[in-house]
This record gives sequence, C-alpha cells and structure tokens, in this order.
Amino acid sequence: MDFVGLFGEYAIGTSHASKGWINVCCPYCGSGESHHMGFNVAHDYCNCFKCGHRNLRDALAQLLNMPEWSLDGVLEPYQGRASILSRLNEKKPPNKKKIELPGYPLSVAEKNYLLGRRFDPKKLVRDFGIQGGGWVGEWKNRIIIPIYLGGKLASWTSRTIIEGREPRYKNLQNEKSVIDPKKIFFNLDNCSGKAAALLEGPFDVLRFGDGGICGFGITLTRVQLNYLSKRFKKLFILFDSGREAQKKAREHGMLLQGQGVDVYLVDAFSDYGCKDAGEMSPFKIKALKRELFGSDFARRRKQEHFDY
Repeated sequence: MDFVGLFGEYAIGTSHASKGWINVCCPYCGSGESHHMGFNVAHDYCNCFKCGHRNLRDALAQLLNMPEWSLDGVLEPYQGRASILSRLNEKKPPNKKKIELPGYPLSVAEKNYLLGRRFDPKKLVRDFGIQGGGWVGEWKNRIIIPIYLGGKLASWTSRTIIEGREPRYKNLQNEKSVIDPKKIFFNLDNCSGKAAALLEGPFDVLRFGDGGICGFGITLTRVQLNYLSKRFKKLFILFDSGREAQKKAREHGMLLQGQGVDVYLVDAFSDYGCKDAGEMSPFKIKALKRELFGSDFARRRKQEHFDY
C-alpha cells in the first residue's frame, strides 16, 4: 500500500526509521512526537515498537479519525497493483488431507554427504525420520526432511547433496502439502515448553535437536510470527553473523517483543568457533543448550534483550 501518499493526503507526519517502513505517532499509546508506530510497505501490516502489534484497519481508522467501515473507499486509490491482483486471484487450490513420503532409503551418496558434515545418518533417521530422495525424479540427490505437526506429516523440505546446486533447499509445494510449509516451523513437535531456539535452517535444527525450530530461512511470514507470539513466552534467535541475517533477526525480535514474547538475540556461534549450529559438535550443542535453557542464562555475556 502507498502509505506515503495516504498519510500525505491526510497531513499525518511521517518518518523513515528503516528501509521498507513508514513511521508515525502511535494513536494508541500517546507517544507524543516520537514515531513509534511503523507501517510495513511491502506486506501491509503495522506494529508499534512500544505497545505492540495492531490490526492494520483499526490503526488506520484511528489515525484517519474515521469509522473502520468507511475505509474501503478511502484506501482504494492507495492500494498497489499487486494487492489488487492478489485479491482478484485469492482462490487457491486446496491443500491435501493426507500425504506420504517418497519412501526411499538413504543412498550411499546421501549417507556420505551426512557423514562429511559430521552427522550420524542412523540417528537422523531415528530421531527425525529423514529419507533419501530416490534415484530419479524431482527429489533426486536430495535428502528429504519431514515436517510433522501434532504427530502427523504436514509437508517436507529437502536439501541437495550436490555442491553448488541451487536451490539448496526445496520445499514440497503448498498445494501438495497438508499445510503450507511457510505457515509452520520444522521440529515443533519436539518443543514441549514455552521456550525455544529459532534457527535459520533445517540442518541447524537437525544438529540442535529438541527445543530448536526453523522457518526455512531468515524471512518469516506474518502467519509464522503470529504463531510464535501465541506459542512461546521466551524465544532465543540464533541466526548466523551475516549482516542480512542479523538485520532480519532484529526485525523479527522487535515484532515478537511487541507481541509479548521475551526475545533474546544471541551471539553464540563465535564463542564456539563456528559459523552456525550445523557446524557444531554434539558436545558444543549440549553446552549451548545448557546456557540457553539453564537458569543461569541471564548471566550470558553475549546477548541482546529487546527493551523499549
């Protein structure tokens, strides 16, 4: 949505706190001249970095000082072409009610790939139900990683074993899944408490084990973020040290903190001489988990807690 044009038309003061966001004074928490409420231009949602996530239409009605039912006519000129086309084509093929894995055992090449990354293939088969991708077809030369939700197979992702081949990770299509992989997380069934570690990718989770989840990359959807805010009270975000990854970690952390989650952005991998969790040894993972979930976590040296 063209929030710049909309707010300009209605003489609402704005600022640009970060790329992709338009900030205004929050109509809920009375933050004076400080622009604490941000509107995301790309995904049409808003969040106050003091009082939390807000419903977009309600927030716009408050800012424009008009009833919510009257917004449609006002907002129509500021809707982007992509948003209009999306609404016209929002009917999607239904998801499957039940799916089955391809059912191939790990090949010698797939086992060697795992061994080369210091994983125990037998343990991954036992603990996570991974499979081979077969010798021909769509999943050839890929390791299949099932995604379960409530004990039922919801979808799967896969990792190529061929160096340099893109995409490295490939998900089962939404229409072939029980649930769209971009609406859930890998390894949720092995998170029994109200605290979890949010990692970047499935292989990080395969190493981390119980208590670790991932959303298939550093970019999470609104559905995923809303789920996290309802499911967990404490979340440790452990993305790698790359600039883009850390930027996303901060964005997700601020949004989740605004929705009541106690969020910690943790710099752990440099302490252990690793790039990410997938490179860590079982001994180091055990030590890391003890630091994260143990009672002494508050005394960790390298952490960032989002306080507003």
